[in-house]
Amino acid sequence: MNDPRKHHYIPVFYLRQWATNGFLCEMRKIRGKIIVSTKAPDGTGFQKDLYKIEGVPAHVAQHFERTFMQMVDTEAANAMRKIPAGRTESWSVKERDAWIRFILSLIFRNPEAVSVVKEEMRRIWAEGFQSVRDNYDAFRRPGDPDTAEEYLALANPNSPAIAASNFLQRMMNSEAIAAGILKLRWGRVTFPLSRWTLVTSDRPLDLPHGLGQKESYIVLPIGPRTIFTGTNEPLDLKNTSASKQAEMVREINERTVSMARQYVWAVDDSARQFVRKHIGTLPERQLVSDCTRQAAMQQAQH
Repeated sequence: MNDPRKHHYIPVFYLRQWATNGFLCEMRKIRGKIIVSTKAPDGTGFQKDLYKIEGVPAHVAQHFERTFMQMVDTEAANAMRKIPAGRTESWSVKERDAWIRFILSLIFRNPEAVSVVKEEMRRIWAEGFQSVRDNYDAFRRPGDPDTAEEYLALANPNSPAIAASNFLQRMMNSEAIAAGILKLRWGRVTFPLSRWTLVTSDRPLDLPHGLGQKESYIVLPIGPRTIFTGTNEPLDLKNTSASKQAEMVREINERTVSMARQYVWAVDDSARQFVRKHIGTLPERQLVSDCTRQAAMQQAQH
């Protein structure tokens, strides 16, 4: 079996929700301009070998995409079917775990985040190695080589790449963050009367206040007229007027587009000027906390 080379950071099953007759509208920012194209869901939202682990045997290099990411997307696709049907209260444990893992993946799986993690791990391991050089007498144990350079020569040179892959998988499986998401009230909101339709992007997840706070919430567009929500208080938006629905859709779209870095997808190009105005106007999230850095440094040193 050939290993997958197209690594979709926005999965095909998700983008299909915006497709009409098998195609959706792609709006891409290139050198400050918005270029509009018609694409199949499997022909966009990917980067070749994005999650490939460099410098390891071929059967290991694509393991993260072939095994972990494909599992994430397959199980999330099955779980998401319950949201348009309005059955978010009857999810099995497996379905809830799958959906939480998918939500977490949306934070870490894009090219910019993967690049940040890989670079940070390279830097952390370089600092860890330097710390060993500077303090080898304190680190050295019985049976270790006489010099720091001999000791470090025994280390796997691909350790930073492996550590980056392990970090991404660990964060997408984070029990602490998952517990925070699980505490929220899950639901959906539909906008059948809005004159506008929802868009999505390469940063579709809106999680502006973190988790565990009174104001915490999650909003994720899952189709042109439906969002998944996670809130501390129940939402009651029944009998909302057409104008109010349109206003809410516009606010959600502004967040979705403002978080985007390169891509916005929609059912058509009617939001082209809106995308040009708002794309990329919000800053990126911090991905590697000081606590996580310290843990990675300790791993590098050992």
